[in-house]
Amino acid sequence: MEGQRILIGTDLSENAKPAAKAAVELGAVLGVEVDVIHVLDLSLWRNRKVVDIWKDEDLQKKVEERIGKWFEEAGGRAPDRIIVETGAPEHTIRKYAADEDVAALVLSMSGRGAWNRFVFGSTVMKLTSPPPAPMVVVHPEGAKFQKGMTLAVATDFSKAADVALREAVWLAERFESPLHLVYAHPLPSTTVITEEDLPEGMETTTVINEAEDSMEHYIDRHREILEGIDFEAAIIVDHPVAGLRSAVEDRGVDWMILGHRTSKERRGSSSIKSKWVQQMNCSTLLVPSHQDG
Repeated sequence: MEGQRILIGTDLSENAKPAAKAAVELGAVLGVEVDVIHVLDLSLWRNRKVVDIWKDEDLQKKVEERIGKWFEEAGGRAPDRIIVETGAPEHTIRKYAADEDVAALVLSMSGRGAWNRFVFGSTVMKLTSPPPAPMVVVHPEGAKFQKGMTLAVATDFSKAADVALREAVWLAERFESPLHLVYAHPLPSTTVITEEDLPEGMETTTVINEAEDSMEHYIDRHREILEGIDFEAAIIVDHPVAGLRSAVEDRGVDWMILGHRTSKERRGSSSIKSKWVQQMNCSTLLVPSHQDG
């Protein structure tokens, strides 16, 4: 991760507090400042007078104080900067991340009340495609950046997965963490064609063998960066999101790291990353394809 600061976006909810703690911990490891941003989407208000109300400097100061108090209670210290902006949350956060050379964007997946969960949750999903910076999505139950935490990187052996692996190795080195390389893929199935009907090379055992061979080649290709890392490889016969959830449960994973594949790289297929963020059962780091580690 490279950049000048950590940026945490918040809706000031109780469920967002673990994200503040994670941002402080990550900022300490990187040796960078931690900024907190809250974006007021005034377009959601029916009464347009709220735009004029927001021009009141005393109100702006009160809001900044509330954000600062929330962050200090959640993160254990005051933020280095408090940013309050008006506009579309996704666009505003993307612009800030680009202008301020953000090392990582930290968000929580759920918010205060059904409406905030809809608005803030929607913002998180929009920011995943693509992430404007390495993007930490903290699970509601929370997760810490701490020594010995268990990491997993989801791989499909693509270039995007290569970038994610480099970030995973970086974390594993700094936190002395075990790392799991996870590939999840379902077996082809049908109720009308049996194994005996399939030609040679298409049996389910062949599919598994090919996956094992791909994992071996993947490890060999990254042998240099994996040197000294406590890692294990796992091939899970299941649909990707279900397989990753199983890996989290069975291996006690604290953080899942995924790479972002562009729409061209996905070739029209649905995004596993987006589905994972909706169903994730641990905190997650999403790595942009342009990230070099």
